Amino acid sequence: MLPTIVRQPFSDSEYLFEPKLDGWRALCFVQDGQIRFLSRKGHSLTERFPERRRISVRAKSAIIDGEVVALDQDGMPCFEGLHGRSSEVACVVVFYAFDLLHVDGYDLTACPLITRKALLKRILPKGKADRIRYTEHFIGSGERLFGVIEGMQLEGMVAKRKDIVYSRGRSRFWQKIGPPDELRCKSGLKAGVDFLALRTPMSDCGSLLPLKGEIICSRTVALHPLRVRDLPR
Repeated sequence: MLPTIVRQPFSDSEYLFEPKLDGWRALCFVQDGQIRFLSRKGHSLTERFPERRRISVRAKSAIIDGEVVALDQDGMPCFEGLHGRSSEVACVVVFYAFDLLHVDGYDLTACPLITRKALLKRILPKGKADRIRYTEHFIGSGERLFGVIEGMQLEGMVAKRKDIVYSRGRSRFWQKIGPPDELRCKSGLKAGVDFLALRTPMSDCGSLLPLKGEIICSRTVALHPLRVRDLPR
C-alpha cells in the first residue's frame, strides 16, 4: 500500500496523522521467534541490519509494516546511517512500526486501520529504547501536527483515513504531505522530544477488540507459506 503525494496539510476527524521519518519502508515477518525484513520491492534487509533480529513482539507470527530508521546518539534520524554503516556514523537502527497485516493466523487486511493499529500497539514492547517501536498517531489535528513537524524539520506527515483497509497500490485515503523541497528532512526527532508530549488528542484504543477470538472481520490464514508478492502493496 502506497501513499498519494499532496502538498497542503489538513485537519479531519475521520483521519489519523503520523510523522513521516526519513528511512526505508519495510515489512517485518515474525515466525516462531525468527525475524526477517523485506523491502517494499521484496529485497531482503535482514542481513544488512543484523541487529534488528533481536527485536521481540508478543505474537508467535505476525507481518508488520513500518519504516527502518537510523538514529544518532542524540536520538535524531540520520539517513546516511542506513547507507554507509561506517564507524564515522554511529547510529542505532530502529524499526518504527505503523501497521499490522497479519497476527497469529488472522488476516487483518480487511479490518479498519484504527483497529489494526490498536492490535499492533498491544504486541509491541512498551519501552522507548527497543529496536522496534510503535509509531504514534494523532486524530483530526493534522494542521497542528504539521506545524510541529515543519519546526522540527522532519520529512513530512502521513494522513490516513481511520477506517481504511489495507489494499494494493496507491490510495487517495493514505496521503503523504511534505514540506517544500528546501525544507526536506536534514535531521529529525530532537533528543527528549516525545510526540505524546504534544498533547494532541490521540485515539482511545481501550475499547477495541482483543487479540484473539473476537476479530470478526478477519479470516484464518496460514502465515508460514506467505510470500511478499502475495501481500497487498
